[in-house]
Amino acid sequence: MTLPLFGAAVVPSILILWFFLARDRHPEPRLVLLSTFGYGVLATLPAGLLELGLQAASEPLALSAPSQSLLFAFFGAALCEEALKFWIVYGYCRRHASFDEPMDGIIYGVTASLGFATLENVLYVASNGMGVAVARALLAVPGHACWGALMGYYVGQAQFGSGDRRRALVLALALPIALHGLYDFPIMLLGAAPDDPGLALPWLWIPLAVLIGGWRLALAQLGYLRALQLPRLPLVAPVLDDAGDGMALPVAVPSRAAAMIQLGLGGLLAWWGGLLSLAVVAGLVVDPTEGEERVHLLLGTAVIGLLPLALGLWLFRRGLVATSPRRRKDS
Repeated sequence: MTLPLFGAAVVPSILILWFFLARDRHPEPRLVLLSTFGYGVLATLPAGLLELGLQAASEPLALSAPSQSLLFAFFGAALCEEALKFWIVYGYCRRHASFDEPMDGIIYGVTASLGFATLENVLYVASNGMGVAVARALLAVPGHACWGALMGYYVGQAQFGSGDRRRALVLALALPIALHGLYDFPIMLLGAAPDDPGLALPWLWIPLAVLIGGWRLALAQLGYLRALQLPRLPLVAPVLDDAGDGMALPVAVPSRAAAMIQLGLGGLLAWWGGLLSLAVVAGLVVDPTEGEERVHLLLGTAVIGLLPLALGLWLFRRGLVATSPRRRKDS
């Protein structure tokens, strides 16, 4: 696998995880986050074995393409993968001392899901190339993050909420499975009947609708839990005049739409600029150039690669700061 392809597979998970971590007022211990991410990566192995077992068991049944796609989407992919993620969040993260408020459910749910999505993405991109990398960066990786956020929210509600604990745990597992299965079904149907694309065509709107609806719900839940963390503050900042007396000037607060545009545009620019830069670095390693040609190549990289990368990171960070000022716990 080339360096640019590896970057294309990994960077989307990093940016999405950065987005969620930046919205947590009380940052989680890095070691626990890394362990959770690592467990998510390791979960791809049993998930793959379970899916292969289901595929082998279903072969004698000679299922039709729609039936096969339904089986693999809801039981082979959604049930196996989300159950393993649930085991990580509920069985490991929830028992840790750092799991001490509802927001932690979302943070650990997203971390575990993106660990899983990262290795899965690396394997898919290594086998299928850059076209799949772009599609999965826009669809599959955000999907995994969304299912993890929803799962973590309800695990947090089961742990700290005042409602029905059993109902919250059922939703923590059932909702991600349902959305994941609905997302996968039309895509798997298209793959199961490549010679008859009209069979899947009427269903291809479902993955996008599931992603949009799931993200809207996840962001609403994230905003609600973040509001519980943040004290109510006036939108003014203290400024000293020439005499040293306090004044209060209004703070410019970017609109939510502007902040989300900064996040989206910044993420795309950083991803694209990083890929171009990695491609040039990989090319220089494989086939190094000398003299004036090398200088021109490096200058071109700075313009078409490093500048979009720097601008993208700057915009992404501005979007994070505008939407989620971070504060640590008082010591």
